[in-house]
Amino acid sequence: MSEILNLSSLHLNYLTPLLKWRVMDLESLRKECLSAPKYKSFHRIIRSLEKKKILEGYRDPFSRKKFIYLSSFGEGQLSLKENPTALSKDTLIHDIRVSEITKALLDESWVDDVELEHQIQDKRAFKVEYKIIPDAILYFERKGHKYRVALELELTRKNNQRLTEKIKQYESSGYYHYVIYIFPTIALMEKYIEVIKEKLGEESLLKFMFFCHERLTNNACDFTAINGTFRGKKVGFGEVFGHR
Repeated sequence: MSEILNLSSLHLNYLTPLLKWRVMDLESLRKECLSAPKYKSFHRIIRSLEKKKILEGYRDPFSRKKFIYLSSFGEGQLSLKENPTALSKDTLIHDIRVSEITKALLDESWVDDVELEHQIQDKRAFKVEYKIIPDAILYFERKGHKYRVALELELTRKNNQRLTEKIKQYESSGYYHYVIYIFPTIALMEKYIEVIKEKLGEESLLKFMFFCHERLTNNACDFTAINGTFRGKKVGFGEVFGHR
């Protein structure tokens, strides 16, 4: 047990990126480490951390990528008590995709910063002040204006009451300039828009953008392929951030 409790600086170098991104594929994690380690030595250390139950892994059946995340035990070794990152296996695919999307946006310099849901320190106070916590908050500047945009990834359909309540919360929050919803199918995207119009009226859509990527659940995201709608007009995902 003493070996587990005494993580070396090498171990911490490998684990630190997971504090922000929660879950990462092995190659992305390796590149995020300081002075990216060689492939074989990196994998050897990762396997040892899995054996010690500090890390857990998941093999994506479509991309065949292996994803790594901190276990609850691993979080305990890093003294993460008030702001845990541990993933639920029930939402693992969702959390992988949120991490991939937001990390790609940052890597491509489409946004200046990203704050994932688990990074918000005092969630109770945040909800009281700003009404709702999204999957991620995107920070970027465009044409001299700074924006805070909420990102919501919807892989499955919420019931109508839950959906409309969430939309109302976003409407009443002045913290977010806009809200981006991303879906894996056009049918799901169109259903959300239909329900919002029917229950809340078309004027409720003014701060919401809806995008679809039909390979979202089975492959890495090509952001140039994401298209959607904003205020009744077709828009490409990159246009939001000033890219085409």
